[in-house]
Amino acid sequence: MFRSCYGCGFGYYSFKPDARQHLYEVKVINLTNGQPISPPGAILHDATYHAWAVGQAASEALEMMAEGGDASALVASQSSNPTFGSMAPIGPGGNQTFEISSDEDATKTYLTVAGMLVNTNDAFSGVTGVSLDGLETGQMRTYNTHAYDAGTEKNDEIGSNLPGPAGGGEGFNATRDDNNPVVTLHGGIVSKDDGYAESALSEAHRFDNAVMRIEVKRL
Repeated sequence: MFRSCYGCGFGYYSFKPDARQHLYEVKVINLTNGQPISPPGAILHDATYHAWAVGQAASEALEMMAEGGDASALVASQSSNPTFGSMAPIGPGGNQTFEISSDEDATKTYLTVAGMLVNTNDAFSGVTGVSLDGLETGQMRTYNTHAYDAGTEKNDEIGSNLPGPAGGGEGFNATRDDNNPVVTLHGGIVSKDDGYAESALSEAHRFDNAVMRIEVKRL
């Protein structure tokens, strides 16, 4: 389950966890200089699930998040009582904190958190399948995350294909046109400042790893 600390106009669901559930506070920090990160999706699940794997094709739920910033399908895919806390995007240098808990199953102590770099075609960042076993009440773990290319959309950097403020264009499109149709580590953007005249991006939108920092505290 996912509970937002505040909404951004879409509304959100929340619940009061009971004694059977694991409850965590998650803080997501945007480490980039010019890439807002879409409202992050977060879910607790068992050890069998991974939202993505390098070298494998992205699921449709991951594609929707990586191209359009909508993580609701990704969150719903592993929850017996799907909820998605709607929050504003995380601006460069900004952060958001929220709480997340398992449904009822004590084996759901593996965490996935992900968000899109919205001034890109299909770049995203996060962690998937990280174990929180052994994390005691009051203890915290920190994860620095890489940027990934979902492999679902060509990195043309054209404004009509970028959903973020740099382009204001289309988000998710079911057509997949990337020449390498699997998840890979992202190679970064080119931008018009490096001579790509058709790019809607500038040097300010470049990014290096790490892209996000995720801090998880057991409550």
